[in-house]
Amino acid sequence: MKFLNQADIFEILKKSLKKHYGYFTSDPVIEIDVDVMASSYDFVIRKLNFSGKIVSFKYKEEFLKRRLTLNEIKGMLELEFGGKVDVAAYINELDQIEENMNSYNKNTVLIATVIKEVPELDKDDIMDLINIALDMNDREWFMELTVKYNTLKKETKI
Repeated sequence: MKFLNQADIFEILKKSLKKHYGYFTSDPVIEIDVDVMASSYDFVIRKLNFSGKIVSFKYKEEFLKRRLTLNEIKGMLELEFGGKVDVAAYINELDQIEENMNSYNKNTVLIATVIKEVPELDKDDIMDLINIALDMNDREWFMELTVKYNTLKKETKI
């Protein structure tokens, strides 16, 4: 399991946005931009729940800024890490929010937990995959699986 802070999340979003919007030459400027009307706050766990958009990004060459939902952010992170990702938004300074409802953007923090789900394969599973690779005439996959099989074989003898 890996934890990501807001800076880590923003760096991955920049990388992903560059892939999707490759025609822009500058780096996207990313900031918290909470859709307050589509959010609710759980005062017990200090977690922000929302169905709206939470992050906006803008390129220097463009006048308009676009906004992303939590699901879009989650999808970009899952593509980057190849596993399940849980993204949450929390309020940093609740007192400031209570005094000024317009301060959501300054006091909202994103965090993410990456849960890499790698299936455990035993020697029999790998042998079945080797047979499939042989049937498909996939030499590269066969070689890769053979190395894994031999490694497992050595580990079980020790």
